[in-house]
Amino acid sequence: MMRTAILALAGLVLAAALASCGKQGPLDRPGPMWGPKAKAEYSAQKRAQAARVDSESAANSVAEPQNPALEPYTTTAPTPQSPVPGERVYPSGAPQTGGP
Repeated sequence: MMRTAILALAGLVLAAALASCGKQGPLDRPGPMWGPKAKAEYSAQKRAQAARVDSESAANSVAEPQNPALEPYTTTAPTPQSPVPGERVYPSGAPQTGGP
């Protein structure tokens, strides 16, 4: 009787462990194994789906303005025209070298 209860409990634990592992979300359908026409159709569908996802994500994204004060190394202007914030410069625009 005790052995049966232990085996039943072990079976329940194993079933719970196996039920909890696996892919979350929709399952991907594998491509066709044979047939060049079927493979080509499947590839075209996957490319169209990827393009649709890319265009949807691009349409939903907001381009943030580039602020040189926040991102000092994103500007292509010469340093005298847009110095790095916090960098001490001479009035002539040349960077100051040396101590504090």
